Amino acid sequence: MQTNEPSAFNETAADAAATVDSAETDKAAETAADSVAVDGAPRPKNRRRLIFLLVFLLALLAVLGEEAARRAASVRTTGEEGAFAYETVGFSATITGLLDKNATEAVVPEKIGGRSVTKIGAAAFADCASLTKIELPQGVREIGSNAFAGCSALTTITLPASLETLRAAFDGCSALAEIAVAPGNKNYRSVDGVLFSADGKTLLLYPTAKAATEYAVPDGTERIASSAFRDCASLTAIAFPASVREFGGETFFGCVALRTVALPDGVETIPASAFLGCSALSEVKFPKQLKAIAPHAFIGCESLTSVAFPDGLTLIGDDAFEDCVSLESVAFPSSLKVVEPGAFGGCVKLSSVVFPNGLKTLGDEAFAGCDSLSSVEIPASVEEIGRRSFPRNADLVIRGAAGSYAEEYARENGIRFEVVDGGEKKAEEAETE
Repeated sequence: MQTNEPSAFNETAADAAATVDSAETDKAAETAADSVAVDGAPRPKNRRRLIFLLVFLLALLAVLGEEAARRAASVRTTGEEGAFAYETVGFSATITGLLDKNATEAVVPEKIGGRSVTKIGAAAFADCASLTKIELPQGVREIGSNAFAGCSALTTITLPASLETLRAAFDGCSALAEIAVAPGNKNYRSVDGVLFSADGKTLLLYPTAKAATEYAVPDGTERIASSAFRDCASLTAIAFPASVREFGGETFFGCVALRTVALPDGVETIPASAFLGCSALSEVKFPKQLKAIAPHAFIGCESLTSVAFPDGLTLIGDDAFEDCVSLESVAFPSSLKVVEPGAFGGCVKLSSVVFPNGLKTLGDEAFAGCDSLSSVEIPASVEEIGRRSFPRNADLVIRGAAGSYAEEYARENGIRFEVVDGGEKKAEEAETE
């Protein structure tokens, strides 16, 4: 028997179907809603895409901007404006020359060619022999090598507060008597017209024409820079504090009036060409901790009559005392190991030399041109004697141990040899092979 009334099962099935239809409809609606805006705002998924795209575009623009800036900064131009030649790189300008080499004054502008002047180029004012005054603007950060070389009439100069780097700029400025530094400079300072590092530990430059004949380096100074006293023709004496530990090369090059020097005990090396051409130098007190004398250190010190090296010295460099024509006596320490080529070449008054036991090497022509040399005592420790180390003077005698390298050298070079063994001496005529 059939009935038209729905069963409980049919009602349940209908309800379930209705629920499924509703869920699918809601899901479809939700999916569709993801791709449309609500109140004008994008849904989260699209927002993330847009943010990613925006970040990518900004990064690309930044890279392109940096590349454009780099290219702009590398563009070089040259030109002339007013009294000066210049070069620009990016947003900065370098003064490269003074157009009128006979000018007596030069005032460097803050800007040239539309750019800020930040550098005085290498040799920019070189050989401007009439120039008595130079004004540098605030903003200059660097002064190049030989920038004012040969400006022989320049008497004073003031370095700007902005200056960060000063290279060897004043060679040949024979009238320079004062170097001033503008207040606020973080790298340099002036003490009585002498240029120092800002902390006072390095003496950088003593003006060539400073009038004093004597100078005392301030206490606390630790280093004397290269060429610091070069060509200071008026100085006869310089006093150093115990704080000084280091000298740069050519420190006193050409100080023709310098007579005596007492080097502070903490110094371990006398640098290359330190006293080259100091023709009046007659006395040097060497530091107690001295270990080496560099090449050319005392070339042409014509007034030096004797030297006594401290124990601890191990090396005397190439040509160190060449042409010290008044040198009569040399006292070598027991620590000495090497005498390099030409070390005492041309010391025409040197008559005798006694080397210490422990010496290893005598370089080529170490005593070449020592025309008065008549006696040389060489220990058995010597392992090498270079070519023409000693002149072939008719009365020269080399003394040493029998069977030593010294005896072999004497025989090979036709020099008379005398055996020194346990206090007994035996003269032998060296034979030339």
